[in-house]
Amino acid sequence: MSLAGKIFVVTGGGSGIGMATVNKLLQNSATVHVLDITDIPSHGSTPGQQISHPQVDIGSRSQVKAVFDKIATRSNGAPWLDGLVNCAGMLRSTTCSTDPQDDETFRILWQVNVMGAWHTTTEFKERLDASRELHDPALAHATTSVVNVGSMASVRGIPGMAAYVASKHALHGLTRVFAQELGPAGFRVNTVAPGAVNTPMIAAALRDGHHDAAYKGAFKICSEPEEIADTIVFLLGEGSSSISGQILEVNGGWP
Repeated sequence: MSLAGKIFVVTGGGSGIGMATVNKLLQNSATVHVLDITDIPSHGSTPGQQISHPQVDIGSRSQVKAVFDKIATRSNGAPWLDGLVNCAGMLRSTTCSTDPQDDETFRILWQVNVMGAWHTTTEFKERLDASRELHDPALAHATTSVVNVGSMASVRGIPGMAAYVASKHALHGLTRVFAQELGPAGFRVNTVAPGAVNTPMIAAALRDGHHDAAYKGAFKICSEPEEIADTIVFLLGEGSSSISGQILEVNGGWP
């Protein structure tokens, strides 16, 4: 599959699933704008072009808007963006999901996992609306794809993870609403729901004792980030042109 000439935006692209997705897009000759709250490693010599936007907190509307303004400036005003991957997220667990002291955990996870995707998707749409105004009718029938990276917590309940589970359920709710509202404008919006993946975030969950959640799949092993990235890239491409509003579970056989 060639993605030459296409432009994508990936949040959380500095590590884990996000970084694996960036690498696969670059290997397919795409241009990728990479956002992360930390520094972003370079993928070296690839057919595609990586443009890094480090130290970006997607929980901040102003920071997200500033990045999309930069993207537009680099592309002579208003580029057509072929896809957005909302991969940035946080996981925090507690010993008891009904502890009233966990208000701060709820607030932080909601701001990143839900508001972050809200900020990026709405700013993404604003730029595509501007592109259509500049280039219509050439872009009248152009399409784009948004992929939200959820979790099995998007569709299951996991003890001790109420804040995380609630945020990931909400993210999939956004997927379904955006798919309906933006579909007439050529947007496809889907969620990928991984099980346990060999990433720094899952390693932290294991250190916190959540072995059951990590190894609940039939395979009893963690998937690799590249396996999840394959599904994300599929949803960004033309081969998934009839898929929208769905949650694709990539979980190693969770019951």
